[in-house]
Amino acid sequence: MLSRVLQGVLCLGLLLPVACHAPMDPKKSAQAKADASAMMQALQLSNVKDYRARSLPPPDYRRMQAGWTAIRAKMQASAEEQARFNALLRRFTEPKAEAHLQRDLNAKIKPINSEIKNKWPLMQTSLTLLLQGWVETNPQLSTSEKAHGKALVKAIISQMPAEWLQDQALRQKAFDQMVRIARDTGVPDYQTYSALDYEQFNYKLANFIDGLKTLGRIYGLDWNAGIQRRTLQVTAQSGNTATVRIRYPLGKKWVEFPMDLIEYQGRWYDASAAQLLNDTLATP
Repeated sequence: MLSRVLQGVLCLGLLLPVACHAPMDPKKSAQAKADASAMMQALQLSNVKDYRARSLPPPDYRRMQAGWTAIRAKMQASAEEQARFNALLRRFTEPKAEAHLQRDLNAKIKPINSEIKNKWPLMQTSLTLLLQGWVETNPQLSTSEKAHGKALVKAIISQMPAEWLQDQALRQKAFDQMVRIARDTGVPDYQTYSALDYEQFNYKLANFIDGLKTLGRIYGLDWNAGIQRRTLQVTAQSGNTATVRIRYPLGKKWVEFPMDLIEYQGRWYDASAAQLLNDTLATP
């Protein structure tokens, strides 16, 4: 009895914080792991609607659908960003875009071709930071999605050899696929993109993700095969919160990131996705 009282006093005084943590619940931990794995399975299938439904507790998911127009309006890009979006989209959808992209890159590469290999590590680092910065500042991604995106960028760029940039035939295959992705969206400008309803947005996003997967396979990176080999470990679980570390191979590298989860009626969801939705809807 005395030992229990003493332990309670120490816990209240924060003198033994480790001892005060409740042990993980095996059943809850197993369910958290299974639900996080189901989210990854939805990504493997490019099933964006299922992924979002598994990411958000049902009441939040219904709120997102009902408030879709308002959410899209609050995430509207600035006029400058919209102009850049439109210019880039035209670049990839104009007539003969595939040939024009190759032509312009050839002109830039030729003067520095002999120096690329020497500068390649620095170029890789710069490109990684640039793309990770874009992921981090994307207001449409939850914290866990940003962690996943940045880990994915790092894994891809870190194993890119200089030959990928120097091989003209390989570049052409990549440009052909990039142009196909852009044209297949059927989106002519930012205004049309921003006005997509919930069903249209998810349909086009699923096709876009499939297009990126095809682009990766051109370079020998089979994202679906990698994510199928995923491993998940519950690193923390207490009450209705948990953290799962997700890991899967991509080419010669590993993609690894944490996902914080929250429990609702016995199932587990992306806590940061729920928080992002609440913050967005709360913004005037």
